[in-house]
Amino acid sequence: MSLRTGRWRDLGALILVNLLWAAQYPAYAIAGATMEPAALNFWTLVAALLLLLPWRLRERPRRSEPRRDSTRSRVLAYLLLGVLGIVPPSVLLSWGIAHSSAANGAILSLTIPVLMTVLGVLMLRERLTLVRVLCLMLGLAGTLLISTGDLAHASFERGLLLGNVAILIGGLGSAFYNTYSKALLSFDSELDVLIYSYMVGAAACAVISYGIDRRPFFDVAGYSSSTWWAVLLLGVLPWGVAMVLWMWVLNRLEVGQVSASIYLLPFFGLVLSVITVHDRISMHQVLGGALVLIGTVVLTVYEGRQQAASALASGE
Repeated sequence: MSLRTGRWRDLGALILVNLLWAAQYPAYAIAGATMEPAALNFWTLVAALLLLLPWRLRERPRRSEPRRDSTRSRVLAYLLLGVLGIVPPSVLLSWGIAHSSAANGAILSLTIPVLMTVLGVLMLRERLTLVRVLCLMLGLAGTLLISTGDLAHASFERGLLLGNVAILIGGLGSAFYNTYSKALLSFDSELDVLIYSYMVGAAACAVISYGIDRRPFFDVAGYSSSTWWAVLLLGVLPWGVAMVLWMWVLNRLEVGQVSASIYLLPFFGLVLSVITVHDRISMHQVLGGALVLIGTVVLTVYEGRQQAASALASGE
C-alpha cells in the first residue's frame, strides 16, 4: 500500500471513529435516565469486553518491541490507565455535568485535544509543530461555530465551580488515556490495551457504584429493554468497534496528529440529531464542520505523509 493511500485510510478511520462515538449521545441519554453513572459505565465496559475478548482470542500475538518491563510494572501501568484514564471521563464527567450543565460540559470538553497534544509533548516527547498548533486552533474555531447553542447557555458562576472542575478532570483523564495508551502500544496490541484497561475500569466502576450509587450495579431488576439496548449499543459501537479503530490509528500516528480529529465529534453529534430528531443545522455550523475537517486532513494526511517520508529517508 502506498504512503498516500495509507494516510487517506487513516483519515477515513478517524472520521468513522468520531461518527461511531457520536452514537453515545442518544444512548447515554436513554440508559442514563434510569441507571446511575457508575453502574452504567460498569455494564457498558462489560458489554465492550464481551465483544473484544472473543476477538482477542482469534488475534495472533504480536509485539512491535520486546518487553523490557516486569510483570509488576505492567500491572501498575494498566491500573493507572484504567483508574486514571477511564473513571474520570466516565463517572466523574457524568457527576460534573449533573452538578454543572450539559452546555458547560460541551464547552469544557473542547480542552481534550489541547490536553492530548500537551501530554504527547510531555509524556512521549512529541514535537509541538506550528502546523499542529494552527490545526488545533482551526478545529477549535470550527467547533465553537458548531456549538453556538452551548455557548449561549454556558455559565461559569461560582456555584457551578465544583462541577466544572470535575468536567475538566474528566477531560484530562480522557487525554491521559489516549496518550498513555500510545506508549503501551509499543509492547501490546490494540486489543490488549483495551481489554486490560477495561477490566480495571469495570472493577473501579463496580467499587464506586457499590459505595455511592443509590442503586448499585448488581441491582438490575426492573430496567427496561430500551435501557439494555442502549448499554449494548454503547459497548459495541463507541467503546468497542470505535476504540479498536482509534487504537489502530493511534498506533500509526502521533497523539498530536490525531488530537484535532476529536473536534469532529460535536459535528457528527449534530448530524445525528438532524437525522433522528429532525433538528435544524445552520450554515455556520456546516462551516464549522468544514474547518474541523480541514484541520484533520492537514494533520493526518499532509503532516503524516511528511513524517513517514522523513522516517524513510533517515532509514528508521
